[in-house]
Amino acid sequence: MQQNMLMKKTITHFSILTSSILFSSSLFAEQMQSPKTAVSALNTAIVVKNLDYKTIFMQFHQKDIRYLKMKDISMDQAVGLKGKDGNIDYAVFNPVQTYQNVQGEKRFIVRLEMFEQDDGLIITGHPSRPKVELYLFKQLSNGQYQLLSQSRPDLDISGSWGESHLTAEDFQKIRRVGKAQMGLIYSGGYTSTGSHSEFSSLIVLNERGWIEEYPFGISEDNSGAYEHGDPKLAGFSKVYQLKVDPTAPNLYPIQVTYSSFGKMDWRDDLPKNGSIFTIQFNEKKNCYINQKGKCNTDFDD
Repeated sequence: MQQNMLMKKTITHFSILTSSILFSSSLFAEQMQSPKTAVSALNTAIVVKNLDYKTIFMQFHQKDIRYLKMKDISMDQAVGLKGKDGNIDYAVFNPVQTYQNVQGEKRFIVRLEMFEQDDGLIITGHPSRPKVELYLFKQLSNGQYQLLSQSRPDLDISGSWGESHLTAEDFQKIRRVGKAQMGLIYSGGYTSTGSHSEFSSLIVLNERGWIEEYPFGISEDNSGAYEHGDPKLAGFSKVYQLKVDPTAPNLYPIQVTYSSFGKMDWRDDLPKNGSIFTIQFNEKKNCYINQKGKCNTDFDD
């Protein structure tokens, strides 16, 4: 009798709400009955019985699941998660997406987004964006799913105004990006304090090790302060294009085309308008090397 009362109390305490209820007590009770119902071990591999939101959150975030009541949000597949700062984030499970790898085998991508919230409302300030986690699975002959790789803990997907620049549509553009790798390029931008910025990154869906992100350079203009036709309107852009190279030992090289317009009084160190460079992937440094011999990052020229 006492043991049953304790179980009921535990279940009630850990119910997670979406709108009014994010994670049902029935789910928590199901997982409490037997941890093996959600995940089993195959040597050192992580194998889960299915890819629904209950299984994924219990497998990767069980100890951080918390009670959370959100306002004006009707997403069913979401939970409250305790973040590193001690606050509770609103974690959303996105629909699983699929693609075929280089060998033509079907792969499954799970994408989680952790939004900062305050009093049940997602924080939507200019620098605010959700933390994104990616998990890559393959299906086994018994119908279960084995984890192949996942994104690094410090993955920093760009975004602004409370949203991520990486969207479901980007995963429809998965393509071969190297000798044996599949991946995608996503882009984003924002306008703030008079300037407009655009940037993009390559995500490589490695099946061993980590899912990696390689940021490309930023393009910028002052269209946030001046309208089209104004003589003070100026800016520069960089267009990145993967160049298919069957001889590439790893990731394909990338061609970068620079262009500019107007008089940029805030930048005087850019390459000549129309300049084209090719940057190569350096496996030892795990980055693309720019024309300066350094790893290419968001704000490199």
